[in-house]
Amino acid sequence: MRAAAVACLAALTLAAPAHAAQFDWDALGSEFCRASVAGDVAGLRAIFSRELNQALDAAMANPKLLAPNVMFQTYTNVVPACRAKTRNAALVAIERGNPPRGVPSWTEYLVIAPEADGSSRIDDVLFATRRSDTLRARLAFYALAR
Repeated sequence: MRAAAVACLAALTLAAPAHAAQFDWDALGSEFCRASVAGDVAGLRAIFSRELNQALDAAMANPKLLAPNVMFQTYTNVVPACRAKTRNAALVAIERGNPPRGVPSWTEYLVIAPEADGSSRIDDVLFATRRSDTLRARLAFYALAR
């Protein structure tokens, strides 16, 4: 699984200059879907920004941290369907659902940040409930609530 994340990241890095004008981050969003549904924290770390990984490190010390397959989504009910679609230069929509109701049951957004090496990484997740509900806010809560 880690190899798939590395391969995806390599493809994104190589393709970043060509896709930069088109803002096509669907592959990054698809890898986020795959890793988050699977609870693959190592795969997510490969596509997170350095700062988001630092926030994750701080939160991981809390034994009450949410399970990995729900930590990175709005609600704690497990849903198997996840679809990514680039919205603009900074946001990728993540539509989650539970068949047969289908997708979307809700939509959250990945905040994409450019890196110095020309690639892009996920810098935050804007959850579907309210503007202040983000992955960074959730991780900060768990980092402080030990």
